[in-house]
Amino acid sequence: MNIKSNNHKRSQRGQSLVEVALFLPIFILLLAGLVEVSQLLITQNRISSAARAGTRFASNGGENIGVVDVVLNTVTQTLETDNTLWDLWVIHGTVNENGDAILDWEFDHEYGISNTVRSESVDQIAIQSRILAELQQDENKVTDNSLAADLKFVATYVIHDVNSILGLNALPQFDGVMSRDALSVMRITAEGNEVTNGCAAFPIAVRKGIRSVTDPNDGEASAYDFPNESDFFYPTTNWPTYQQFINHTPDRPLEEAQKGWVFRIYNGGGSGNFGWLYWNQGITANAPNLANSLAWPGTSTDYNDYGDGGSTSQINGWGDYRDLADDNYVPRGYIEPGNVADQALHVGDYVAGDTGTVNSKAVRDALNEHIQLDRTLRVIVWDDTPIGTGNNLTYIVDSFAIFRLVGYDLTHDWILAEFIGWDTSCGQNPDVGP
Repeated sequence: MNIKSNNHKRSQRGQSLVEVALFLPIFILLLAGLVEVSQLLITQNRISSAARAGTRFASNGGENIGVVDVVLNTVTQTLETDNTLWDLWVIHGTVNENGDAILDWEFDHEYGISNTVRSESVDQIAIQSRILAELQQDENKVTDNSLAADLKFVATYVIHDVNSILGLNALPQFDGVMSRDALSVMRITAEGNEVTNGCAAFPIAVRKGIRSVTDPNDGEASAYDFPNESDFFYPTTNWPTYQQFINHTPDRPLEEAQKGWVFRIYNGGGSGNFGWLYWNQGITANAPNLANSLAWPGTSTDYNDYGDGGSTSQINGWGDYRDLADDNYVPRGYIEPGNVADQALHVGDYVAGDTGTVNSKAVRDALNEHIQLDRTLRVIVWDDTPIGTGNNLTYIVDSFAIFRLVGYDLTHDWILAEFIGWDTSCGQNPDVGP
């Protein structure tokens, strides 16, 4: 019995070894395939981020050769930068007045030796169609040609060949799979004169005492650190990174700001903070009304009656200065607190505000659209301590600045914004500056 039992056990062990020998190569192949796919997904994300960084640099006036430097610097620690593995084009163009065709097309090959797998099959007409389709879409992916009408844009198109872990590059039928491409498009908005007309602004008041963000990996934790990916409420993917803002200088005051500096601004009434604005003291300080004024193109110069409600007690008689027969409603536009005759926003004016947290879907949707469409927004800058509290809070306009909203987390009361420039069209003396 013992001999038979031992023979049976040896037979089972032998069968197990055979099964392992048969399954192990398949398992290793599956594991390698999983790693291969993961590598492709990670690489795609890296070159997409690099393309966005290059396009952002170009949209801020950067030259084409600088776009190449930005793209390569973004991936230099993670991907090979040999020119045999890359092809990069910088694209400039204008959309016609109907928003359905591209004019003034420039498609400049700036890096690589046309050695990538996909380089020979690049179709400019197809890329034009991709760009136009993106410019015509809103944040909900709804197509509207008017969104693209008369737009100037810049784009970066990148191709990168990936080295295969399994050696698939050597097989012709896999060449296309091992080559990744990315297209990033941004609208170009001129500083000051294409943001909003006249002295219109968006309802964000930024404290003059804010300082530019610091490197989150410098070993010194700071409230001004650039947010980590997990810190963002929006964007939800393809988060901006500290490294992509190559013109940024850390830990410097807003007064010294240069184009491309980034600021993480917290909600509140103290130094380094921002507050929400309500363009007149008749407006109820709530999320729906804030969302109305955040939505493009803003409401600071809009005096129509939308039936929003509110109270006319503090703006009684404002319509007399606009020759209105009936002013018995609360408009959305700017009316200076305590002076209903002043309905034009300038330096030195008072503006109604609220430093409280306002976090609703409508507010977030408005912010998301600004981020997705890379809009530049004129906001007020304040210096002196705000007067009053709640809906009686007022800021004094010190200056105006143009920012591009980059991301936010309203739950933790901060927004991240890229400085574009000072705006001197609303009452500043350009010889003095902010």
